[in-house]
Amino acid sequence: MSFRVAPAASVPPASTFQQRAIVIGAGLAGASVAARLAARGWQVELLESLSSPAQGASGNPTGIVLPRPAKDDAQGARFSRAGYLYALRLLAALPGVRWSPCGVMQIARDAAHEALQRSTAEALRLPPDVLQFMERPVAEAHIGQRLAHGGWWFAGGGWVSPASLCAALIAQGNAQHRTHIHLRCNTTVSRIEHDGEHWTAFGAQGEVLAQAPHIVLANAHAANALLPAPLPLTPVRGQISTLPPQMLTGVRHVLCRTGYLTPPESGTPCIGASFGHDDAGLDLRVADHAGNLQRLAELLPDLRHDLDPSRLDGRVGLRTTTIDRLPMAGALPDVHAPLTERPRDPSLARLPRLPGAWGLLGLGARGMVWAPLAAELIASQMHGDPLPVERDLVDAVDPGRFHLRWLRRNS
Repeated sequence: MSFRVAPAASVPPASTFQQRAIVIGAGLAGASVAARLAARGWQVELLESLSSPAQGASGNPTGIVLPRPAKDDAQGARFSRAGYLYALRLLAALPGVRWSPCGVMQIARDAAHEALQRSTAEALRLPPDVLQFMERPVAEAHIGQRLAHGGWWFAGGGWVSPASLCAALIAQGNAQHRTHIHLRCNTTVSRIEHDGEHWTAFGAQGEVLAQAPHIVLANAHAANALLPAPLPLTPVRGQISTLPPQMLTGVRHVLCRTGYLTPPESGTPCIGASFGHDDAGLDLRVADHAGNLQRLAELLPDLRHDLDPSRLDGRVGLRTTTIDRLPMAGALPDVHAPLTERPRDPSLARLPRLPGAWGLLGLGARGMVWAPLAAELIASQMHGDPLPVERDLVDAVDPGRFHLRWLRRNS
């Protein structure tokens, strides 16, 4: 394939004719991008290989909404906090979503981690409704359970049903009898091509599935099968275990430590999740159920149960991560195109891009926090709107950052 080189520094507003896009993948990433484009009047062909939205990595019964603080408040922590606050505003305003801002307690792993959490909260000095540290006696009184340590309390955090969120986003895009999102399930894209003006998505038999000036890859690690050169995306196997609601009487909040526990009000209380890097197996494993029960014991030391890991039910999902654990959100690089100049220090602004090609990928286990804001960022770039976050955060999640690092090492 040959591609015209497009600059990444600025994108002019799309004309009405150009305001058409193919979005591949209808999980949190794809549904979020489709909704933000539809809000701007774009026509979106949303193609999903499975039978309904939110069946892949977004298919767990519940997702967790909490930020990722860091004492140095570096780019990852800032983007996470911005995404967290954006997601809370979205959830509060979007009808039809099953969710609860019940609060999230992230319990320290050990005494050293507890001290780090305490000093981080003191250094950041964020509003208490965003982040506060609770000493163990205070945390135990608040949670109503004995805990091993104190921890961070996120008062606005909670749980969300990803399937209901994806459905609500798509419905929002088609509100007021104006269909901006055409969802097509059981539709697998086998290859994509660019002819100088349009992207075409083809099915397994070579049939044309959709055509538009823009394309957004939001299909996790499967994106690499469609690109001329792979992006540094790694699948991570995660298994959750479902628990009987009656054994968690009195648990009203989401609890996190080395894993997370959702409360009975979520409908399907879960404990998880395992992390299996470079493991794409979708089979339920007794060893992973046993590991989840160990996570449960660490969260609630006094909880007694007779659960047999070999009899537990659960679900396996493949999350996709990047090597720096930040998502990819923006214009996709053209790694085969030469630089228009040969600067001694290449930059993202000079990096060649695949024309009209975008990606929202590598969300890992934080799709609930990262996807909505990252989708708004991509839609703003595509439409020529002001960007929703600072330029250094835009650069931090730019899909071209890995190619830029390679160029700098080899220039």
